Amino acid sequence: MGNTKEIVLQALASRRSLKPKHLCAPAPNKEELSKLVQTAMRVPDHNQSTPYRFVVIEDEDRGELARLYEQAAESLGADEEKAAKARSKAFKGPMIVAFIVRRTLLDEQRSLEALLTAGAALGQFMQALAAAGFGGIVLSGSLLADAGLQSAFCQDKTEKLVAWITIGTPSPDAPQPAVEDRAPVLSSWKSCANAMRP
Repeated sequence: MGNTKEIVLQALASRRSLKPKHLCAPAPNKEELSKLVQTAMRVPDHNQSTPYRFVVIEDEDRGELARLYEQAAESLGADEEKAAKARSKAFKGPMIVAFIVRRTLLDEQRSLEALLTAGAALGQFMQALAAAGFGGIVLSGSLLADAGLQSAFCQDKTEKLVAWITIGTPSPDAPQPAVEDRAPVLSSWKSCANAMRP
């Protein structure tokens, strides 16, 4: 049992983000992807509100996504070359999934809880991808602020498209995960009363 725990922890600690150039086919099929999303849904979630959703961009719709990318780049003042580069991003990687967060309009605490839940779900999804033998990377960027992109993916004003997830199988030349050597961001809290004691 102890050995199994070590293997699991080692797997969690070795997750890596892989750029689209290091991802090849196959990507998860629909059944596999559904199971990975269900795994992501096991994160802490107050009242099971599920303040997020995953949206697959089907291959036949990548051309429309490319148009939206190009349009967004042009609205930011991109020249023809940069607009074409933005357009090309819609065709990189075996699979692209949009990650959308739903913001609550109730109060600040519930808004924070929703954001924490969404972030945890995204993290767990990426870990599940790695555990299933796939790879991926979470991408954002200035184009996400574009109103056209937002309206194309969001159902109402409470939703926000926050990231793209590019998914595939790690290629043979994919870089190995770096060793996590940063100091743990962990400390102990002492109350004022205890801090004053000798």
